[in-house]
Amino acid sequence: MPLPRGFKLDADSRTRLGSQLIRLAHRYDRALAERLARFKLAPTHYEILKLLYAAPDYSLSHSQLAEAMGITLPSITLAVRKLGAMRMIGQQRATDRRTRLVSLSVKGAEFLAPLYDEVESFTAQLFAAVPEKGAAPFLAAIQALLARLTAMQEQPNTSAAR
Repeated sequence: MPLPRGFKLDADSRTRLGSQLIRLAHRYDRALAERLARFKLAPTHYEILKLLYAAPDYSLSHSQLAEAMGITLPSITLAVRKLGAMRMIGQQRATDRRTRLVSLSVKGAEFLAPLYDEVESFTAQLFAAVPEKGAAPFLAAIQALLARLTAMQEQPNTSAAR
């Protein structure tokens, strides 16, 4: 369907906010990837190491990692393979043999300590621009947007049927 003849770009502030959030996410992701590149890691790898370190017994299943990070199981599998090749983590089957458990290795924990300080310092400096009072409503708004996006993605695409 073609655009209407008198089509004009909407200057709605919410639309611009969406564009700015996308730009912020991309720039943050690139800056984080640059900081992690010298360690031969991607942001996904760093997040997995952090989640494993925070787990009660330093281990989680592939499904738990995927759910916590909001990414697919194949993405987790690829990241776990790379971390395993670097000896940062270990893998084994659970007692039911269907579940794969990933455990943080001693090398992974030792590697994470200085990396954590550097990355969290960078993140803290960046997000210091958000005042403490504004952080909670900002986080609530982002969570509401993510929930709405998930619900919209789960609905069948009715416009494609036209």
